[in-house]
Amino acid sequence: MKKYVKALISSVTKEHLETIYKELSPLSVLSKDDKYKLIIASPVISADKKVEFIVNLLNIEDKKVINLIKYIAFNNRLKELPEFLGLLKDELANLTGDYKGFVYSNETLSESKIAEIESKLSTKFNKNIKLEQKTSNRSGVQVYVESLNVEIAVYEDDIKARLITDIIRAI
Repeated sequence: MKKYVKALISSVTKEHLETIYKELSPLSVLSKDDKYKLIIASPVISADKKVEFIVNLLNIEDKKVINLIKYIAFNNRLKELPEFLGLLKDELANLTGDYKGFVYSNETLSESKIAEIESKLSTKFNKNIKLEQKTSNRSGVQVYVESLNVEIAVYEDDIKARLITDIIRAI
């Protein structure tokens, strides 16, 4: 799928690439749907009908995107569209320098605390990182930026386990 992403990047502007990603981004959710998987995997349905299905489902009007999906379908790789979308997201982040991540916590963090984490991560990785807060059922904090393969987690249970281990070693 990397060759499709590289071909697309070389043929469009950065702004157009962002538009294409926005048009195709619902595929990440759709690809988990059993009915969608069944249609895409079906050997009975023609590649043209599958392309038509995807184009109509996502309301795609951009000719470049339609041709790209046709080409992927022609090569019998429609099942790999979620992978294509992930690679496109990573390349787009590399081009723009903007990365999106998540902060998982069981308590709501203040905007200033999230901004502080964003600032420190942005400085460390020399990238512009924006974080969105999500709730978690574990007591602690986890920061995850998928495009950079960064995961930082501090959990209360882990700290307690390390303390107990250190106390036992000290005895």
